Amino acid sequence: MSGSAPSSIRPLPPGLQKVAIEELNEVPSRVESDIAALKEWLQKQPHLCACHEDQFLLSFLRGSKFSLEKAKQKIDRFYSLQGVIPEIFNDQRLVDNDQVLEIIRLGVILRIPLDREDTGPAVTIIRAGSYDISKFKFQDIIRVGSMFGEIMMLEDDNASVSGYLEIMDMSGVTGANLFALQPQLLSKFSAYADEAMPTRQKGIHFINVPKAFETGFKSLLGWFPGKIKERVSVSSDPDAIFERVPKHYLPIEYGGSKGTMKDITTQMEAKLSSYRSYFEDCQHFGTNDKLREEAAVLNPQESHFGLDGSFRQLVIDYRVKNQHSFIDRQEKTTKMPSIRPLSPELQKTAIEKLNEVPTKLDDDIAALRDWIKQQPHLKARTDDQFLVNFLRGCKFSLERTKAKIDRFYTLRTKYPDFYLAHNVDVDKALEIFRLGTIVILPRPLNDNGPRLALLRLASYDPSKYTFQQVNLAGGLMQQIMLDEDDVAIVNGLISILDMSNVTTGHFLQMTPSFAKKMTVFQEEALPLRPQGVHFINTPSGFDTIFNMIKPMMSKKQQGRLYVHGTKWEALYNQIPKQYLPVEYGGENGSIPELVQQWEQRILAYRNYWEEEKNYGTDESLRVGQPVDFESLFGLQGSFRQLNVD
Repeated sequence: MSGSAPSSIRPLPPGLQKVAIEELNEVPSRVESDIAALKEWLQKQPHLCACHEDQFLLSFLRGSKFSLEKAKQKIDRFYSLQGVIPEIFNDQRLVDNDQVLEIIRLGVILRIPLDREDTGPAVTIIRAGSYDISKFKFQDIIRVGSMFGEIMMLEDDNASVSGYLEIMDMSGVTGANLFALQPQLLSKFSAYADEAMPTRQKGIHFINVPKAFETGFKSLLGWFPGKIKERVSVSSDPDAIFERVPKHYLPIEYGGSKGTMKDITTQMEAKLSSYRSYFEDCQHFGTNDKLREEAAVLNPQESHFGLDGSFRQLVIDYRVKNQHSFIDRQEKTTKMPSIRPLSPELQKTAIEKLNEVPTKLDDDIAALRDWIKQQPHLKARTDDQFLVNFLRGCKFSLERTKAKIDRFYTLRTKYPDFYLAHNVDVDKALEIFRLGTIVILPRPLNDNGPRLALLRLASYDPSKYTFQQVNLAGGLMQQIMLDEDDVAIVNGLISILDMSNVTTGHFLQMTPSFAKKMTVFQEEALPLRPQGVHFINTPSGFDTIFNMIKPMMSKKQQGRLYVHGTKWEALYNQIPKQYLPVEYGGENGSIPELVQQWEQRILAYRNYWEEEKNYGTDESLRVGQPVDFESLFGLQGSFRQLNVD
């Protein structure tokens, strides 16, 4: 094995590499195998859905001094503790959240950049008196701090190798600020920082502390875990900061020469924006204790929060009281709406083209949920976002939505080898994804139009994979889009099929029976509205196959098909060149980068696929006429005979 790190690992500067070897037990030639061991372990944890990025896992290895067992425990705690501190780790941890952006711009939290050759700990300044407590809660500040803590974990080598310092500037702090601190929340988050975060805290140093508050601060320290208390210092001297941080690293307002606080906050806002995909994926990571293997349960005697209850008991109690688990969230949605707000442009389209009436959403969702409960044969997801996506896909016709939801689960239950179902082989699907067979492009057409998908059919070997497996892999992406892609739901989807180098082996896999099953599901069961399919680089003989399959499609589908051959200008007339990937001369992302991003999203949904085992239909319980599956996919067969009333 080579002594170099994997290509997806950021190389350390020489000084920090020396520290990592001497103090963290890092052996550069073993890093790749250590990361592989963590990934293998994660795959075997049914209760744990975690990020698999190499740099993410390496940060936990460094934070555990390369003890694999400690790293495993810390990763588990990282997600488990996030699950029981919902005040912090909720769906407001998004880069476009106005509250998050305002806190950044106020300079409440300042991340201080160090020089590359510096081997000291990373530095954060927290200006505790710089925000309006009538506008922001203490938990809002910690939430933003947690986001930058994770960014620091992922990209600040000083933090992952040498740890980090926090300078708490208490200038302007009043008694009201102290009363707003929420000591129990502070204790929980401090335990999370100490027991779950892989970046090692080297100290918390309070400066500019009003003398009248010194006694109160001493009592406040009692809420901190023991190790953290030993790293805390308190001073009323404003120059005490220079004892911890070299002056030249500080912003001008603190007597340094590293630019102004405005410069720092502008950089932080840009940095947060670059982590958009990471924090979106974080919404799907977590633990589900119902799936935790008993042998993997953490020591119930450990008291991570310094309170009477143990960490393990707190997890259980919290979930029992709040139904806060992946499966329990289905019931919780009956009490707590959870619909993503659309962008103004998409909301306008939804109103004008999909007949959406925002003030009626709750009533429409409630009507669907009531209908599902009355169907003895149907077990379906009932969370708000799932139901509103089907409503949008049916232009808010309740009867069409009922029919589509029934068809969605009926077809997946009856034909699990053709449609995404609980038996999907995620690892096999990932093999196909890594070939770049299916690529979802980040910029929609004309920036506010349909989502674009590129299918490169010849990228897979037909002697190794079947088109049926490719279709199931595409089903994973469809399910993720159905769950989170508002652009695709509202504006629809355009597919570009590149037929370059397609062989007879590829064509033979596209049987008429399979084509019919695929097209019926797309049109009759999915709420993702197809807006067009463009064939490019078609080989000789394609017209014969195409004309054989085309009659099996509905008239509407036939009207959305475009065959361009090698006439690229004809494609550009409908899809301008800049909206294609860079490999096709465009500006819409590169295929390897997009493949890597989607791989992480698929891995983030592992618990979701596990949940899918709970949903489907039981035809023996269906009220009314049974579904005639024999005629369903015949050339004259129609799914419209399905009784859903």
